[in-house]
Amino acid sequence: MSVISTAGHVDHGKSTLVEALTGMHPDRLVEEREREMTIDLGFAWMSFPEIGEVGIVDVPGHRDFIGNMLAGVGNVASVLLVVAADEGIMPQTEEHLAILDLLQVGNGVVALTKTDLVDSSEWVQLVVEEVIQRLEITSLASASVIPVSALEGTGITELMQALTECLSAPHIWLDVSQPRLPVDRVFTVAGFGTVVTGTLLEGRLSIGQEVEIMPGSVRARIRGLQTHKNSLDEAVPGTRVAINLSGVSKDELHRGAVIVQPGSMRDTRMIDVSCRMLSDAHNLIPLRHNENVKLFLGTAEVMARVRGIGARQLLPGENGWLQLELSESVACLRGDRFVLRRPSPGATIAGGVVLDPQPYRRHRLQDSLVLQRLRTLAGGSPADILLQALDTSGVVAFKEAVTKSGLDDWQAVAALKELRIAGDLVVFGKTTSDLVPSSTTIVANRSNWERLSKETHDFVAQYHRLYPLRAGMQREELKSRLGLPIVAFNAVMKQLISEGMLVGKGVTLYLPDHQVVFDEGTQQSVNSLISWFHNDLYNTPSRKEAVAMVGEEVLAALLERGTLVAVTDEVLFLTETYVEMEVQVHEKIAVSGSVTVAGVRDLFKNSRKYAIALLENMDKKGITLRKGDERVLR
Repeated sequence: MSVISTAGHVDHGKSTLVEALTGMHPDRLVEEREREMTIDLGFAWMSFPEIGEVGIVDVPGHRDFIGNMLAGVGNVASVLLVVAADEGIMPQTEEHLAILDLLQVGNGVVALTKTDLVDSSEWVQLVVEEVIQRLEITSLASASVIPVSALEGTGITELMQALTECLSAPHIWLDVSQPRLPVDRVFTVAGFGTVVTGTLLEGRLSIGQEVEIMPGSVRARIRGLQTHKNSLDEAVPGTRVAINLSGVSKDELHRGAVIVQPGSMRDTRMIDVSCRMLSDAHNLIPLRHNENVKLFLGTAEVMARVRGIGARQLLPGENGWLQLELSESVACLRGDRFVLRRPSPGATIAGGVVLDPQPYRRHRLQDSLVLQRLRTLAGGSPADILLQALDTSGVVAFKEAVTKSGLDDWQAVAALKELRIAGDLVVFGKTTSDLVPSSTTIVANRSNWERLSKETHDFVAQYHRLYPLRAGMQREELKSRLGLPIVAFNAVMKQLISEGMLVGKGVTLYLPDHQVVFDEGTQQSVNSLISWFHNDLYNTPSRKEAVAMVGEEVLAALLERGTLVAVTDEVLFLTETYVEMEVQVHEKIAVSGSVTVAGVRDLFKNSRKYAIALLENMDKKGITLRKGDERVLR
């Protein structure tokens, strides 16, 4: 299925032409009918014998409603540009053409309407030639120009044929299993609830599927799907779709939201872009650093502050790099096209393509590394682009890196092969042959991996210097220092341990050459403490007394290496003594059937404090079970 949008100056007959083609008047609002002027987006559809059904998005032509027009053309591949024969190209024709060119809409037909109001066929031909000449320097240079009269029906057959040829031209709607539907309309239907409409991009949607509404990460479920009032079980890319959503109210949605697969996109308040300024014919004022503009992206419209990269301003007709700081969050991907307008007086001034939807920081005006990265994102090979995405992502799932890069599946596969041959991709836990674009396997580029390996080594080495008597660093502390999410951290640690760069023992991590060694004075204190424990095996020094003799760090080292065991916070035993005590208690219960605290106290000739600590620890380990005042074997 195809979707085509109208464009053109106000009162040039767009809606009338749509009605002549489809039999449906696209204006939905009472005010539109009364004023005979399209204000918001209108919708209709028609069937072509050769290509099937085609959806039509009718946009307003008045400059006051240019935001609505941009919401209509932002996600379509083809356009029906309408120019009235009695007036020719007018100001809004020019602005719409400039917008279409900025969005690189290159597939279209021009309908020269209202030919019934022109007496001379020569005049019509002059206007046709004027339009052809004007289109020569735009993305619509190859568009056919068809004179028509919607009221008299002349030229409609020829227009239908031109539209058939236009819409039959191959346009690849990517299906990368990550559906995206920018919302252009939200309403409710009695008995059904919330409904949104838009053009589906890059994936499929089906009834019962859970979806996420971005920005905001609101979850909902698809109750029903329709296209042109026909129910669907599944919608495919390029389809104009109405989605009945459950679990979300109309107030939680708005034009500019995006319906996506849960977890496939993230909100952003900052984007890096390649930008092209319109030439002097449309715009005479440079775009300056820190200027406020309106950003139109998909169906979204938000205010943005311009930050120049490499230059403090862009002159009319220039290309350059910008970072846009947004007043509200949006959801977008690399490769999405946008338009910039000045808010007052309203004028379209520039447009371009999103290069990085998730910049890792605000950029300085002059930063050669950032400029090189943007040049790569703008014109590099798939492998270069994937590496840049990984460079700013750190250690991530391969699926997330592919999404951030904006590559489609076949480009991602090509990039993977090239990076594998060059050794620039590090895969944790699996080989690169296991990877597909949707893989959740953790990956990093070579430079990030080398940096991360060094950081890990340095953090652990520093820990050993600060705490030489400790066995190593706790995993949770290292994870916090590295700033990695748990899945990535676990993958990185497993890789470092497998390569012999790190040793893991339980929750402790340490370098292979790390050893806990006591100096001569400390060893003497340790010997004295151990002798104290040997002097009375079952009435041992308390933790407080042990710390007073050897210090907290040395005691921790003795516990870590297993010389001592802490039965409670205060009760300590030699490890071999504690094991022997457990055996004796076990044997006593096996013979007698049970044992009391007093019985354990009498067995070892110590106090209730030690007996209770021993039994509670055996309960905790699952050896014994308390029943009243007695313990039995579990």
